[in-house]
Amino acid sequence: MADLDLAEAALRLCQKRGAEQAEALLIRHQEKATSVFNQKVQFSGANETTRMIVRVFRDHRGAVIHGNVATEEMLETLVNQVIGILPHTSQDKYLGAAESSEVGANGPLGIFDERLAQLPINQVEEIALAAEQKIAEHDKRTENLITTNLQVQTQIVNLRTSAGFSGSYQHTLATLVANAAMDQADRKNLGTAVTVTRSLDGLDLNKTAERVMQELTPMIGTRPAPAGEFSVLFAPTSARSIAAMLLQMCSGPATLFVETLKLGKLNETVCSPHLTVVDDATKKDGIGSAPFDHEGVKPARKLVIEKGVFKDYLLNSYYGRSLQRGSTGNAVATGDARFGVRYSNAYIEPGDADPDDMVADLKRGFLVIRFLSPSMPLSTNFTQAATGFWIEDGKVAYPVRAAAIAAPLREMLEGVVAVGKDLDLDAAIGSPTLLVNKMNISSLM
Repeated sequence: MADLDLAEAALRLCQKRGAEQAEALLIRHQEKATSVFNQKVQFSGANETTRMIVRVFRDHRGAVIHGNVATEEMLETLVNQVIGILPHTSQDKYLGAAESSEVGANGPLGIFDERLAQLPINQVEEIALAAEQKIAEHDKRTENLITTNLQVQTQIVNLRTSAGFSGSYQHTLATLVANAAMDQADRKNLGTAVTVTRSLDGLDLNKTAERVMQELTPMIGTRPAPAGEFSVLFAPTSARSIAAMLLQMCSGPATLFVETLKLGKLNETVCSPHLTVVDDATKKDGIGSAPFDHEGVKPARKLVIEKGVFKDYLLNSYYGRSLQRGSTGNAVATGDARFGVRYSNAYIEPGDADPDDMVADLKRGFLVIRFLSPSMPLSTNFTQAATGFWIEDGKVAYPVRAAAIAAPLREMLEGVVAVGKDLDLDAAIGSPTLLVNKMNISSLM
């Protein structure tokens, strides 16, 4: 049975079982992946899965279920399970499908590359091997200390809703992760680079190798950072985490929590006037682009923060209703009947400062290259472990392997005094270099 027919069959079954509203989201996922070390393939394989997400509503109750389906019998079992859950859920007046006035789809976005989708597994291996070789060519000290992993994904997304929405699209994604080490006395310095692209031509192996070396080579001869209060410069590789945190603050699920933390409300100042944050699901070949979200809502470009002022939320239908607003097309299917909210292609707009001049103007401070912590939860205080470089009199003095940076979150966000012009849009979220006037720094070495 074709994917759209399977989704249509799910809808008919849900309505037959008494659902007032129903949605069937079918995602067919194909993946080819390989891992390379020392010019040898360590792992290589391909797989395909088909996942159905069925969400139903009745009497302001909602239920959702995920499952693999291959036959109508399996589909009937899945629908019976979600209908069986429905009476045991709590009533919530905001639960329900997307409003009919909000559903729709954007035109072609350039998110599917036929060449990448048809790439055979042996060529996936060849690209991963070539990426490893490119890094070794940059510096022979990395030989036998490099691993590369390449993952190529193709997805076909089909959505049918009881309100009459029917949409389908396919997209490709390649993720190349390169790790390299370099011996230094009794320790190894590590460098990592990630390249994410929608197309085969976007797999720029030279650029990946250069990123690894930029992070790796200068880390030789690390020293502890001084303790005290200093300026902190966030390179784009670390600043994108700050962009993600700002977007989390402006998403529907976080609104009450953010107000409790006194971080700000809609149309209030929440950060420095130097910061403007955009979320744009309509970007051509964007990593987060899609013609419609998981509720069938047509996404749009959104100005989330404008010159420090909170201007727009990221919302799905549930949180849109709860805030007496509409969905912004940022819904993502989860195990919760309310669904989740996620950004698409989001970034802090570039400023006019030259990153080299930002370093040169710094008397003493810390240039943060990346955070060592896996995540940055919202809290009244910002505290992170980071690696980077110590700046003295406008020049890089030495690399810092690990230091803790901390400040009250609101104070840090308001303390951004300059924004670089070096925005990198190679990922789903990006940021230029950011300069914070003061934070507490202490060594972790």
